[in-house]
Amino acid sequence: MNDETGLRKNSLGLFSLIFFVVAAASPLTGVVGGLPVAIISGNGGGIPVFYLLSCAILLLFAVGFIAMSRYVSNAGAFYTYISAGLGENWGASASVLALTAYFSIQIAIIAMLGFFTQLFLTAHLQVTVPWWALSMLFALAAWILSIKRVEVGGKVLGVLMVAEVAIVLLTDVMVLIKKAGPYNFHSFDPALFTQGNLGIAFIFTIAAFIGFESTAIYAEECRDPHKTVPRATICALLLIAGFFCFTSWALVQAYGFDRIVAIASADPGNFVFTLTRQYVGQWAVETMSVLLITSLFAATLAFHNNISRYLFSISRDGLIWKELCKTHPTNGTPHNASHLHSVITLLLLAGLGSAGLDPMTHIFAIGSAVATLCILILQLGVSAAVIFFFRRQQARSSQFRVFWAPLASMFCMGVTIILVINNLQSLSGSDAEGVKLIPWLIAACALIGYGLSLKRGVRAGA
Repeated sequence: MNDETGLRKNSLGLFSLIFFVVAAASPLTGVVGGLPVAIISGNGGGIPVFYLLSCAILLLFAVGFIAMSRYVSNAGAFYTYISAGLGENWGASASVLALTAYFSIQIAIIAMLGFFTQLFLTAHLQVTVPWWALSMLFALAAWILSIKRVEVGGKVLGVLMVAEVAIVLLTDVMVLIKKAGPYNFHSFDPALFTQGNLGIAFIFTIAAFIGFESTAIYAEECRDPHKTVPRATICALLLIAGFFCFTSWALVQAYGFDRIVAIASADPGNFVFTLTRQYVGQWAVETMSVLLITSLFAATLAFHNNISRYLFSISRDGLIWKELCKTHPTNGTPHNASHLHSVITLLLLAGLGSAGLDPMTHIFAIGSAVATLCILILQLGVSAAVIFFFRRQQARSSQFRVFWAPLASMFCMGVTIILVINNLQSLSGSDAEGVKLIPWLIAACALIGYGLSLKRGVRAGA
């Protein structure tokens, strides 16, 4: 590449982009870790419906998101959209919130990756390695892959994603084949799926889609982004929703609508593994254990790429150190941004490990809660940005796409944010007092971004 501040063009097609997005959602991790908790704390056997409802709300958000993607193609995604619609100051706040979200989920996932790898090595090789040391090794692997051409990472993610989805779908199909008696559809009965804690059910199901918005991050590297980004966004949403809805319904068939909460509560950690062992065999459990690790690595790589491109974009716009917007002379990847955030990740992992924090109850719990809340706030901001952006445009557009759908999305996101704040301890799985400070931490991050923008404006006007 000749342009040292340009990402490599025409590198990603539709399927590679979908792989990046679905890998970030980490389907196997969501099934093994998130789904049992959603069943126990949410609405039990009615959880399949809430995956569909969450998808419907995000599709509503995607209407305006896609409409704006035809006018804005930038690796900054949410940050760039909010800048274009609400102004550079609010965009700068969005950039810091986005980095907070992606760094939080990156550290959370890579800590979980180290933890499960530690368990696997101990169980199969009788070798004990600290989780944080393993996490650092995976961070190094993601660093190396992120510098290579983006399509290389897309192929790696594609293989890992297909494998993890396949093992879960195999379990689902075997459950349905071996099930005694007729299938039941109580999960879709309004009188039944509206029981339980609906707020918790909704929070956990919508959290399963985190990362779907990253299609726009790769717009500059896509072939025909005005078509590829919208198609990948819709396909990713439908695939994630279909996967989780079908899998959760299959679990209901295996355990029964009335018994599933009690069984999941007895041993949530092995809930899915026990089912797989019963209906498929021990070999599938062993395979699933390995694929859980590769699933988490795939998500680590996906979010690593997201963070690098956000740093690249906000550097190119002059908010932070200019060197970060330089790209690799051959591969066209934002290698300087990748170097910086890889070093930060390694230092954070070393610090968290030396502090003796638990990778699950402390790091993953709080990191995922921070990321979920930040992403929801950003989605609300993008919906508002769409409305203001198209009010200034001369192009004729459907009022549903550029006003009514974004307005409805703003309302839904606002309600969801309130639910998340009121149920942060349930979402994080931690009753630590620090969890209550998360909204204030996010507000402080937004103010820092706003301040950076004001400072840049002062320098520019001097």
